[in-house]
Amino acid sequence: MSFGKRYFPRPDECTAIAGSAILFAIAFPPYPLILPAFLCLVPFAVAIARRADRAGSWCEAARLGFWFGMLGYAANLYWIAIALLIFTKLAIVGYIAALFVLAPVVAVAGIALFVLRRTTKLPLAMLLPVVWVASEVVLNYMSDLAFPWLPLGLALSRTPLLAQAADLSGVRGLSFCIAAVNGLIADAWLLRGQRAAIAKRLAGVVAIVAALAVYGAWRMRTTQLLPLAPVAIVQPNIPQEEKWQAENQSRIESILDEITRKRLAAHDAKLILWPEASLPGFIAEHPEWSSDLRSMARSSHTPILFGTLDVEWHGPGDYDYYNAAMLVDSMGVLNAQPPYRKSYLVPIVERVPFVNPRWFKGLKYFGGYGRGKNTKPFVVSFGKVGVLICYESIFPQRSREFRREGANLIVNITNDAWFGKSLAPYQHEAHMALRAIENRVGIVRAANTGISAYIDPLGRIQGETQLDVADSRVYNAQTTSVTTLYVRIGDWLGTMALLATALGLVSARFRRRAA
Repeated sequence: MSFGKRYFPRPDECTAIAGSAILFAIAFPPYPLILPAFLCLVPFAVAIARRADRAGSWCEAARLGFWFGMLGYAANLYWIAIALLIFTKLAIVGYIAALFVLAPVVAVAGIALFVLRRTTKLPLAMLLPVVWVASEVVLNYMSDLAFPWLPLGLALSRTPLLAQAADLSGVRGLSFCIAAVNGLIADAWLLRGQRAAIAKRLAGVVAIVAALAVYGAWRMRTTQLLPLAPVAIVQPNIPQEEKWQAENQSRIESILDEITRKRLAAHDAKLILWPEASLPGFIAEHPEWSSDLRSMARSSHTPILFGTLDVEWHGPGDYDYYNAAMLVDSMGVLNAQPPYRKSYLVPIVERVPFVNPRWFKGLKYFGGYGRGKNTKPFVVSFGKVGVLICYESIFPQRSREFRREGANLIVNITNDAWFGKSLAPYQHEAHMALRAIENRVGIVRAANTGISAYIDPLGRIQGETQLDVADSRVYNAQTTSVTTLYVRIGDWLGTMALLATALGLVSARFRRRAA
């Protein structure tokens, strides 16, 4: 078999790959569509089932999964090249590298689906949701390469009625339901001509969507939202290409100060949020920064939570630096509470995977960030505030940790300027709706260039700012007294799906040996 025939899709596979990739590409925000998510796995699953049922090979399943993943993620994640271009002219290499991390996971999912279908003969409605959710769990826990950016459940983030079940099992539960619908439709397609069988499967589709809607309507009607406090955000709108230039630091601080003082003069907030790395440097090297912050907070009796860089010295010339959030309290005291240091770091940009970060000290603010270990919320006058810095918002477990620590508000400070005018700011913001529902907590988002917003505990996004505009808003944050099933026991459905897939593959291996 030649290289091309082995690794590149055959003509009869191209339709399935293209169909799933195109639908996957338009299944997520900002596209205002729901249907593509419920169909995007159908061509892929049908093609694999046919090969499993007709003595095809696992290599074919791997090829189908790899190219579906490659093209589907390529269409959604093109912004990686835009973002990395700010740091290196090898940006396209980073983009391709990301695809070669993600596509093999889908290839393995294709193999698992093929093997389980061939071994058990179970319908896709049962196998597909288990295998797909297992693959999402893998993407969530791949150590330095973890990148759970596009779980299927994210497609429902702009449809709160259908997304409320996230409080039961997190985003993985929504992904499971969507994949189950895909599986039912795929089964119906494979049973063409059998009207009764098709009708049963389509009835199953209706039942799943109806169950999500009924549960959602009940939760939205019965969940009591409790007023918490007015929280203000400052959106300074500093372009990424200007942000880290030393000659711009004074101007950036002046912009932040001016917007903040106008907001403080209104006396309409109990907390002020500045975005991620709003002060672009080490605050210890800029006493004027901390002096201005302390003065503003003390005179207004309003705490200010802001993003900056933090450093920890271990000895002469030996240190770690962090992407951090700090708090100036209402008395004007800086760091009376320990800084929060970001622990989920962007691969390559913030931390080069699997190597010593200190090797990159010479490359300022690139590749060598330390990993924070403090998960304690900040304590302010109205309660506890958990902080998600940028990329951390896509990891459900971090928000859950804050909620279990007693946080009654979560804030997301971020700098999305490096995404440019791409899909990424909208996809990034969408995760917050699911974090709000999973934990039944309000979330305030402060973004350097936008999108800043408030997300209530029902996942409804409110008061969005425009991209690339300087702005300031006050959001009346809310919380609930609810401790959700997801907060209590975590990603139980994802864990079960991963275990079921692994056990199914082991069982298939033993059966093959016995045969």
